[in-house]
Amino acid sequence: MTSKGLIVTGLLFGFLECVLSQSLKVSLPGGLSEKIQGVALGGWLVLEPYITPSLFTVFENATATNTTENVPVDEYTYCQVLGKDECASRLETHWSTFYNETDFQQIKQMGLNLVRIPVGYWAFALLSGDPYVQGQEKYLDQAIEWSRQNDLKVWIDLHGVPGSQNGFDNSGKRGGVDWLKNRTYISTTYGVLDYIFGKYGQANYSDTIVGIELVNEPLGPLLNMTEVENIYYNSYQSAKAKYHVQDTIVLQDAFQWIGYWDSFLSNETSPAVMIDHHHYEVFTVDQLKASIGVHVSNINSFGNSIVQHLANHSAVVGEWSAALTDCVRWLNGVNMGARYDGTFQNDEVIGTCDNITDWKKWTKDQKRHTREFVEVQLDAYNQTSGWIFWCWKTEDTIEWDFKRLVALDLMPQPLSARKYTMDGVISGGLKLGLGWKVYCFMGLLLGLTIGF
Repeated sequence: MTSKGLIVTGLLFGFLECVLSQSLKVSLPGGLSEKIQGVALGGWLVLEPYITPSLFTVFENATATNTTENVPVDEYTYCQVLGKDECASRLETHWSTFYNETDFQQIKQMGLNLVRIPVGYWAFALLSGDPYVQGQEKYLDQAIEWSRQNDLKVWIDLHGVPGSQNGFDNSGKRGGVDWLKNRTYISTTYGVLDYIFGKYGQANYSDTIVGIELVNEPLGPLLNMTEVENIYYNSYQSAKAKYHVQDTIVLQDAFQWIGYWDSFLSNETSPAVMIDHHHYEVFTVDQLKASIGVHVSNINSFGNSIVQHLANHSAVVGEWSAALTDCVRWLNGVNMGARYDGTFQNDEVIGTCDNITDWKKWTKDQKRHTREFVEVQLDAYNQTSGWIFWCWKTEDTIEWDFKRLVALDLMPQPLSARKYTMDGVISGGLKLGLGWKVYCFMGLLLGLTIGF
């Protein structure tokens, strides 16, 4: 074979390896024969003010000055203000009405195959002095049954632990990050996980439950990561040795870099470990100032980075959204404004948050860029073990509501349909971001040019 023939042959093999590395090195969790394409049931069994603001605005309307000063900021203060009896009454109404079987039927009809269900520790155990109320477990069980009936898989997500693992309102208690500061908090976490493994990790659920996430979003930069790793390790061993759990054990990345967990639990004979990465483009001023082209580049880089580490553990993008601003009321928390319009922490003004929930007043650019942003993420995250959109529905948002995005033609149906992108590239110019197939092809083209 001539030297040029060798070059061409080598480049062709390189091109095939590049493509195959993106399409075949994708491990899937036990119980799944296809990549995860799911939604989270946010704001249901763990309250989030921006998802169901009506539960919180009733406090605002009850004050003489009509301000948010006395509005609870999370589920902890919600029950604290109301007292257990009234809190239980209101939450029972919320739990029994916000989701029903029709949601699960629609989730299946829209091409999705999994639901991630957040639940707080207080659904299973209460600490002395906790204002929380219980009753969520009944609805978790009902959701699992609805999922089974509609051929959906379930991923149970321990979204809040004692003392809060991140200080976010979605952990149940906003403010301090005190989870690892109290041995009772840690032992209670172990106890709750033990209960979850003992009930939901057993054979009678194995046809539906495919994953159990140990802790959602531990804020690694503010935590002792050695302790976090110990809790992950000990919980994994307990699940496998004590309860023989066959479900995948999901480790949220704790805001560490992609690849941080590559060697963690990698020597187990049956690891069944999945890494859960979350990605949003709206929680820094620089992200909010970015053009759609920069957003596309960011997404492709993020997705490609995950793909490079799939040989170590399966990995998903377990939270993402269609949001290009942080304008939704209370997204950053009750009494917190938005970075986008400068009301969060006296940030510079990037733009206006007016009409963010009024579809009729969205501009053509807003609509197009949102759809482009969604399509690019679908392409990028489909190269991993899968993705889970946050979340299925909200009371009044657009960008965080899968169901509403579909209705407004901002989320493709079927999920493979594309208006503006192909393989991570927006039509009209490669400068707006390169998908993995484009990278592979351009590498081949460059090599052929040099070779000849």
